[in-house]
Amino acid sequence: MDAISDFVLPFQLEKVSIRGRLVRLDHSMQDILGRHQYPPLINRLLQELIALSTALANLFKLEGIFTLQVNGDGPVRLIVVDITHEGDIRACARYDEEKVMKLPLSTASIHPILGTGYMAFTIDQNNVDDRYQGIVELSGSTLSECLHHFFRQSDQLETGVVGNLPTSNQQTSNHMAAALIIQRTPTPSGLSFEAIEEENDGWLRSLSILGTVTAKELLSHDLSAQDLLFRLFWEDGIRIFENRLIRAKCRCSEDRISEMLQTFSTTDIQDMIEDEKITVTCEFCNQEYIFDPQILLQ
Repeated sequence: MDAISDFVLPFQLEKVSIRGRLVRLDHSMQDILGRHQYPPLINRLLQELIALSTALANLFKLEGIFTLQVNGDGPVRLIVVDITHEGDIRACARYDEEKVMKLPLSTASIHPILGTGYMAFTIDQNNVDDRYQGIVELSGSTLSECLHHFFRQSDQLETGVVGNLPTSNQQTSNHMAAALIIQRTPTPSGLSFEAIEEENDGWLRSLSILGTVTAKELLSHDLSAQDLLFRLFWEDGIRIFENRLIRAKCRCSEDRISEMLQTFSTTDIQDMIEDEKITVTCEFCNQEYIFDPQILLQ
């Protein structure tokens, strides 16, 4: 059993040029979703996107913020997750509650929920003006399949990813999520034809193995992350590195919101006043901040 339940575990295969990340999230997921009263279908999407975001962010040499968001024209208009290089993660969703509640709890495909739209991920590096952004249409029945589509359509390294969650859509306080991602790294130069064929066969074999992973395995408290990886990839040898801890933490603060409010015009600030105060609620963590309008208008 894993002593720590919120982490990303990096690994690489020894006999082929493949690296990967295994993500398991428990307490951080309870914290993030517990701050909202989202319908079960929204929770399911957020759980998957949070796990996928954590896996992807840790593939990059990141010194800043990684953001993964999905926009659609269906009942759910937006789901967004961002994670810092320190492992602080937050997430939220925007949706039409009446339309979402009309969807059957058994809805499995993302398209009745999200409609037509796109997935975008953005890398904002600290102290760097340029940022990287990748965008792909929602092509696939799950968010994991949409990511597969992005890597197939782009010039990125070949990648396989799976995100698995509990199959029940019932409202529950027991939120968990997991993801497993593998990525083919550049093949060393100077390899013989036979060695290149072995690399290709190893990649196809690893993708096939990835397709056999079940939600029960990914989310099991009785099967450690290390044991799961050895069970899957023992044939090609596996080296496991130190895990990185993940925690739910919002970056909002009274000072930041005050600075934001002070960028508005006097008219805009006056329009925000209700009961002689201005109330701002963080969309990510539901923290409420109250401000004196007279101070902002000084």
